Amino acid sequence: MTKGSHLYNSPRNQGRLDSQGAARVKNDLWMPLNVGDYLADTGHLSTTQHGAYLLLIMHYWRKRGLPDDDKQLAAIAKLPLRIWLDNRETIQAFFFSGWRHKRVEAELQKRAEISAKRAAAGSRGGLKSQMNNMVNEANARFCSSMTHTHKNNSSTEIGR
Repeated sequence: MTKGSHLYNSPRNQGRLDSQGAARVKNDLWMPLNVGDYLADTGHLSTTQHGAYLLLIMHYWRKRGLPDDDKQLAAIAKLPLRIWLDNRETIQAFFFSGWRHKRVEAELQKRAEISAKRAAAGSRGGLKSQMNNMVNEANARFCSSMTHTHKNNSSTEIGR
């Protein structure tokens, strides 16, 4: 078992669905964060703003979006509404069309493409394995029947 793999099978993650109804077991356990890009883009933020921004993009990653409601956004950012409203404009500058995030959207799209490719490859591999198993079983039955036939013929000849 690899480090952290027990998380994939935890009861908390079993049977959970994302907003599109797809199973969301291990895909939301981590998200890519390019530290260099993050620090280059956010050097002007206060500690409070850093925390709020990171919590928002983490929520975005897991839920595939953010609500367009200040009370909900303040709760996600773990800030009192008054503090949220004071910092909202600065934080919203990292988002477009309301609360959409270019980098997170790109990473989600990239992950979806990789997942689709892996699913297709797994399906192809599964079909190949299934065919190999069928051939092996057929060969085993054929060889087994040949052995029994050979033994029966040999014992009949000895008995003569």
